Amino acid sequence: MKILSFETISNKADLLVPFLRSRLTIIDETNDADEVLDLVKFYDYDVVLLRITQERLNDIDLIRRLRLARVKASVVVLTRSLSEMGRLKVLQAGADDLIVDPLSHEEVFMKVQNLVRRSRGFQDNALCIGDVEINMNAKKLYARGQPVPLTKKEYQIAEILALRKGVVLSKEAILDHLYGGLDEPNPKIIDVFICKIRKKMELLGVDDFVETNWGRGYMVIDHRSEARSNMSSEARSNMSSEARANLNSEARSNVSSGTNIGPALPAAYEGDAKIQAVA
Repeated sequence: MKILSFETISNKADLLVPFLRSRLTIIDETNDADEVLDLVKFYDYDVVLLRITQERLNDIDLIRRLRLARVKASVVVLTRSLSEMGRLKVLQAGADDLIVDPLSHEEVFMKVQNLVRRSRGFQDNALCIGDVEINMNAKKLYARGQPVPLTKKEYQIAEILALRKGVVLSKEAILDHLYGGLDEPNPKIIDVFICKIRKKMELLGVDDFVETNWGRGYMVIDHRSEARSNMSSEARSNMSSEARANLNSEARSNVSSGTNIGPALPAAYEGDAKIQAVA
C-alpha cells in the first residue's frame, strides 16, 4: 500500500507515519500543496492522506483540485480540531473519508487499508485471487491454505501486484513502490524477488500467480474468474447455436407438413381466394 501524506504543520511528536511504515506501508511526505498535485501525476498512490486543521481551512481547496485532476487515489482527511462546518466542507469537497482524532494509530491504519481494499474491487477482508489469499491485516500470504514464508519486500511486491490485479507494473514502478525513489537498487533486483516468490509458491502447488509480460513487467491475473467468464461466454454461445438449430428444425417441419406459418386471411377474402384457386 502506497500513501502520499500532506501536512503543513510538522509535529515531531506524531508517530502515525512511523507506525504506518512499520505496517509495511510505503509513504511519501510533503507540506506543499502544489507538490501533492505533481506527485499524483507521476506516481500511483493508493491513498492521499491530508492533515487539515481549523486554522488552515484553505487546505480544503486541495481536495477540490485533486478531484478536478481526476486522481484515482482515495482522498482521506485526518483532523483533530475541525468544526462541524469544516467537516462538512471537507466531505462536500469530495473526500472519500474523514477521520476525526482521537483514534489509535491501528484504527487509522485499518480504516485506510479497508478503504484501499474496497476501492481496488476486493469486498472480502482478504485479497483472494485463485488459490492465493493475502491477509492484509496480518501481512501474510497463503497458497492453497498454506502460509508462504515471504520476506517483507517479497510480501510488499505480492500485495502491490494483487491490489492492481490485471494491470502490468514495470520493474521501475515496483521499485518506486518499495523504495519511494530513495536509494533504489538496480531494477533487475525485482526479477530476483519475483523468482523467489514463484519458487516458494510452486512448492505449495501454485505456479500461475505472477505472470511475466515480456518487455513491460509483471502482473497478477485471477485465472479462476477468467475461466468462469470463458465458460459463461461459451455456454451463451452454445445456447444461441442450439436455439438457432431448433428454429431451423421447426421451420423445416412446418414446410414438410404443409403448415401455413403465414398470417390467416380475413373472412371477407376467403371467397375470393377460393375462386382464384378454382380458376
